Amino acid sequence: MSQVNTSPNTAVGSLQKEIRLALREPDPVLANLKITRCHYLLAQALQRTLGEGAGANFHSWAVWGSRKAGVTIRQEDLDQAKRDGSVVGSVVGLGCGWLLGWAPGWLPAAALLGAGCGLAVGQLIIRRSRKRSADLILAGNRTVLEDIGLQTARFVDLLAPAPELAGFLAGLPSPSEAAQPALLRQAFTQYFEAYRTHDPAEKQRAAYLGNCFAVWHEHVRLEPYIQGAMPLIIRRCVTQRLLQFDIGPLRLAVAQDVPVPDTLAAPVAPASAQAASALGLLRAVSGHALDGAKTLPETAARDWTQIKERMRYVFALFHAFHTEPQVRLAPYEPNQFAAIEAGQYPAGAWR
Repeated sequence: MSQVNTSPNTAVGSLQKEIRLALREPDPVLANLKITRCHYLLAQALQRTLGEGAGANFHSWAVWGSRKAGVTIRQEDLDQAKRDGSVVGSVVGLGCGWLLGWAPGWLPAAALLGAGCGLAVGQLIIRRSRKRSADLILAGNRTVLEDIGLQTARFVDLLAPAPELAGFLAGLPSPSEAAQPALLRQAFTQYFEAYRTHDPAEKQRAAYLGNCFAVWHEHVRLEPYIQGAMPLIIRRCVTQRLLQFDIGPLRLAVAQDVPVPDTLAAPVAPASAQAASALGLLRAVSGHALDGAKTLPETAARDWTQIKERMRYVFALFHAFHTEPQVRLAPYEPNQFAAIEAGQYPAGAWR
């Protein structure tokens, strides 16, 4: 996938308009495509604001999260879900046969019966659950863009004429309007630090911290959508088998430890008092060392509905790939971006 350059006027002056158009799109698939495009425009605008060498920002990552959401919105993972229903049915059949004291020779029959039941039930229940999951994932997809995207557009707009933070922070949602306004305040405070420093290590650290606070805020807001989209009895199975995602050409799975790129930077100088305090807050929710680690063991998630497991994985992922160029790649080709902007499904490979 290629880089797509947008003009400053497109990426800054009309960002809020583009976001609102995406949020109003009634077609679920096209809405997801427009939301993904908006995240890419926001990523470029914030990248220009933070300056050269800042690394990935929240919207760089949100591009790939939105693309993954599109798989469920289009229900393209339905076949895998049905197969998992058959596997679970087999295991249940074996377990029931053993508990009922069936002779060993009958256990294969129990497994076949369970597989058949799992497949039959999958046709009725899993299809309904995937439809509900698709609706919830789209609602979450819209929530992230509205909740954080509009604030990023305002941040970029306000900093362009006058680099001043207090006015921006005063316009963030009050506690009665959002679940975790303090996390967004932390996120944009760190982005402002990245914007104003000229030290490369400090700029990268501040951008990374901003990303982590933004995604933490996002996951607090998305908690009901994630819980609702993953039925209780299959949460571990879904985490293990379905939660794979792409970052450019790279495919990862949340059920596996975050890999360490060969280019992962060596530990940098000790953090400032402000950065150290921010890192402490992140460790409180993730329970993981976040700064300067060369290896990332025990970061795999077993149940994606558990926010501590999600944050442990995501914070480590953000750290490991913060400066990797594929994170900032465009998700679509220029002609596909043009089609999406025009309200059309793009031609070629885009799924």
